[in-house]
Amino acid sequence: MSNLQQLFTQTQENYELIPDFIDLLLVSDVYCLGKQNPNQRIQFRVLETPDGDQAIPFFLSKETIYQDLGEDIEYVTLNTRKLFEMTIGATLVLNPTADLTKEFQPEEIQAILAIGLDEDTHP
Repeated sequence: MSNLQQLFTQTQENYELIPDFIDLLLVSDVYCLGKQNPNQRIQFRVLETPDGDQAIPFFLSKETIYQDLGEDIEYVTLNTRKLFEMTIGATLVLNPTADLTKEFQPEEIQAILAIGLDEDTHP
């Protein structure tokens, strides 16, 4: 289990760890279902949330994808900050096939990116 996955699990019992998890998440690479076109554009797979909304799934490990969806699923590896910036306005779901998932709403993603930028410019 990666440090990021471990920290994600620990946030469920200790909410004070959430900022640490978000900080680590933003600098980590994640795995997104989809494929990269020849012109380098990424076509994300979209799933439907239990509420009926469209969401882009992403995973902390490719092992989770293999285990839950099979090894022939196409995915791309992206830095989380880049993923959030590329998908502004979309809902994203972390580890949607696992017991522990997290839905990121568009407003939340924008707030996370804004906080991250503040930290980058104010040491």
